[in-house]
Amino acid sequence: MLAEALRQGLEDIAVFAICDPGAVARLIAAGIGATLTLPLGGKLDMPAIGRKGEPLTLTGRVRAITDGEFTVTGPMMTGTRVALGRSVVFASGGVEIVVTERHHEPSDLGCFRSLGIEPTAKRFLLLKSRIHYRAGFQPIAKAIVECDGVGVTSSNYALFPFRTLKRPAYPLDVDFPPLPSGRGPR
Repeated sequence: MLAEALRQGLEDIAVFAICDPGAVARLIAAGIGATLTLPLGGKLDMPAIGRKGEPLTLTGRVRAITDGEFTVTGPMMTGTRVALGRSVVFASGGVEIVVTERHHEPSDLGCFRSLGIEPTAKRFLLLKSRIHYRAGFQPIAKAIVECDGVGVTSSNYALFPFRTLKRPAYPLDVDFPPLPSGRGPR
C-alpha cells in the first residue's frame, strides 16, 4: 500500500507500522539525522498464497528513535502499556514511516504520538490494521479507505487453499441472505 501511495504522489502521510527488526537495527546504527537507502519490510515469503517477499527499497532520513513504549489513552484498552520494541521514524519524501521491532495493531493515536508524529496534523494516515484501528482513528478521520493489500490476512478467502478444512465451514460455505436492496453482501 505504501508503494502505491508513493506512486500516486501522495504526501503528508504517516505510516504505522512496518515491522522490520533488521531495518530498525540499521536505522539506529546510522543515527538520528542520517540518510540511507534500505529495503524495508516484505522480507518474508508467503508460501500459503504463493508469493515471494517484496521489500520496498527507500531512501530517507532517520527522524526519531524510541524504545517503542507508550501507554494507551484512547477508548480501547485504555491504560495498557504497549511495547513495540525499538522503533524508528524513517522519513522518505512526504512520508513518515514508523518501523518497529515487534508487530502491533494500531488502535490508539499513541502509536504515532509516542514517536513525535501528530496524527491529526497529517493529511493521510496509512495503517496496517484490519479493524482495531477504528476505536482510536475513526473519530479523527474525514474518510476511511479500506484496502485489500497483498498478504496472508486478506478477507478474500478465495486466495487461500484450504486443504484440510472440514466442510461446510463458516464463512466459506455460507449463503448470505440478500440485503434489503436485493443485492448480496459483497
